Amino acid sequence: MSQLHTFTFNAFGEQTYLLDHGDGEATVFDPGMSHSAERESFKKRCKELGVVPVQCLLTHAHLDHVLGCGWLFDEWGLQPRLHPTDEITWEQAPRAAELYSVPMDPLPPRGEDLGPHGSKVLCGAMELEVRCAPGHSAGHVIFVCHAEKWVVGGDVLFQGSVGRTDLPGGDGLTLAKSIEQQLYSLPDMYEVWPGHGPSTTIGSEKSSNPFVNENGGGILQR
Repeated sequence: MSQLHTFTFNAFGEQTYLLDHGDGEATVFDPGMSHSAERESFKKRCKELGVVPVQCLLTHAHLDHVLGCGWLFDEWGLQPRLHPTDEITWEQAPRAAELYSVPMDPLPPRGEDLGPHGSKVLCGAMELEVRCAPGHSAGHVIFVCHAEKWVVGGDVLFQGSVGRTDLPGGDGLTLAKSIEQQLYSLPDMYEVWPGHGPSTTIGSEKSSNPFVNENGGGILQR
């Protein structure tokens, strides 16, 4: 069985995930490691687990989710895979770093684009479904592991909250629709691993999330 490991990186408290394939290889989601101490802690954990990162997948390309992309490329040659509709967010990341006065390595070459909605990505023997879920950014996606009933959700749905919609490419109605159609359509027991904060479940957020819920009375649904 695979294992998903969580790291909290950079000044934005971003959640980076490492998926152990169970065969000595691993996939990195949204690498946010931003300085030497964070990078060393990531390398140390990989060594402890006995895994080598072989793939980098991005839910989206906001600054805090791509700060470690250059380092991953230098260290392991990983070219991050991104949905093509989020290319403008990727291109704007260095400018965002300047605006926030955040040191950032040059972005590396990109790998193969993530396919269209419903495409499958292999992580070792495990299959993840790519679901387009815009609203926080134009090309945001989530990765759904049906075999183990979890989601790497980026900045779409949080415990008791949702992603920001005031950044370029954001839109509240679009985000609400993405949550309703792409997340709340999953079974209640699926665990959501977000880009910030603790994990949650589909059932918990459907019943009580104040922004988007199954009753249709959330702040973004009014």
